Amino acid sequence: MFFSHPRRITLPRPAGSARRWATPAAITARGVRVTDIRRETDDAVTLTLATEDGRPLPFRAGQYLTHCFNIDGAEVRRAYSLSVAEGEPPACTVKLLPGGLVSQYVVTRLKIGARYRVLGPSGDFVLTPGERGPLVMLAAGSGITPIISLIETALRADPQRRVRLLYINRDPARTLFDARLRAAQARYPRFEWTPWYTASAGRPDAARLAELLQPEIDAQIYLCGPQPLMDAATAGLRAAGVAAARIRRERFIPAPRHQQRPTAPVEIRFLRSGRTIVQRPGESILEAGLRAGLALPFSCTVGGCGHCRVRIRDGEVCLDEPNCLSADERAAGWTLACSACALTPLTVDA
Repeated sequence: MFFSHPRRITLPRPAGSARRWATPAAITARGVRVTDIRRETDDAVTLTLATEDGRPLPFRAGQYLTHCFNIDGAEVRRAYSLSVAEGEPPACTVKLLPGGLVSQYVVTRLKIGARYRVLGPSGDFVLTPGERGPLVMLAAGSGITPIISLIETALRADPQRRVRLLYINRDPARTLFDARLRAAQARYPRFEWTPWYTASAGRPDAARLAELLQPEIDAQIYLCGPQPLMDAATAGLRAAGVAAARIRRERFIPAPRHQQRPTAPVEIRFLRSGRTIVQRPGESILEAGLRAGLALPFSCTVGGCGHCRVRIRDGEVCLDEPNCLSADERAAGWTLACSACALTPLTVDA
């Protein structure tokens, strides 16, 4: 159903690429069982998984699984990166976040033998097939989880490959995978790990990050950490002459919320179900729909996978940035239910 009057769609987007993951194809759901829980630090654990049907769960280094936990009677989904090399049993590392419902559950309550569903694997924060040039990695905190998967996979495929890592933490006690990184240093002569501790050295600025990373002319650069850190690293590298196409970024948390948010309830009409629901102030389209009992598809909930994509037929939205939508998708009226909210009465094809 289309409307005869013009539709207003506001989809603000800053310049430059903000893609985290590829536009989704079908996302596969698999039942898994927790076979091991390994304590990494005081506030982080690694879950090793086995599929319920016994079939392999192949993945590429740098990808993630969306974990569908039942917490106190409600399904909650979170995307966690795979933190092992390709070919190993799937494992994801979860760090406790202040006030984090799911991370609190995983780190303090989940037990070996627990069963639940995962979606995926998904994601395009991966190595380029056939590429054997140098790699330069920047990770901060739990941002090391996809990075260590990339590092170990790359070095196992080519032990002579030049790989350098700058890993930023508050202090040594917060360093994830310390033993694995030291083992890689001992085994692979061309792997270089530079730790940086903000408690003693402070936070490096853009110029210092570019100096520390010093990428070779043909290096591929992978960044994973808090948005301000990746922004600073990108600015420093670009100022040093590094092409944007050589820089890849990954983020774990939702994009900063857009300042233009409704302060009153807004009606949203879902064409396929015929339902009209009310979005409360502060809610996303997805949150409002799920609260009203609509069966809406979603996966990562941070604007990265595109599984919750809906098409706007009428009305105005604001959309958190950055996210995975392409310019063509935006021009065609698509938005992300998990990252957008209705500013005016809205009709969506969902």
